Amino acid sequence: MNVVHIGSGSEFVEIRLPSSYSSEGWAQAEVEVAVHCFQGTIRPWVEAVDFELFTAQLRVLYESLQGDAEFSPLEKQIVLKLTGTTGGHIQVTGEAWSQATYENKLTFIIELDQSYLLAPLQELERILSLGAKRDA
Repeated sequence: MNVVHIGSGSEFVEIRLPSSYSSEGWAQAEVEVAVHCFQGTIRPWVEAVDFELFTAQLRVLYESLQGDAEFSPLEKQIVLKLTGTTGGHIQVTGEAWSQATYENKLTFIIELDQSYLLAPLQELERILSLGAKRDA
């Protein structure tokens, strides 16, 4: 299982992808959101292209600490936006829906230091490289 963890130990978004994701290009992920007083898990459908764009934007954000990186799958059951703010801080804003944009909705903000970006960036790049190797 591939795991992308964005955040700290107490406040985070964790995206778990099945191993088949890298070979098929899409999968039903398991996404856990844990923020102050709330924690839950949803199962959105995601595609490789969602991660390709997000990873490229995250690389720029990590290197410059300016701009945004947005993860926004087609059905928008989970949407994340990471924004560089002053002093090397990163603000993660997000929405998580219990179903694809209907039923219950959680809107959240997580404040992070830039040091929390490297591990998820490296994991995303690793996942994407596995898919690229299989496509070659």
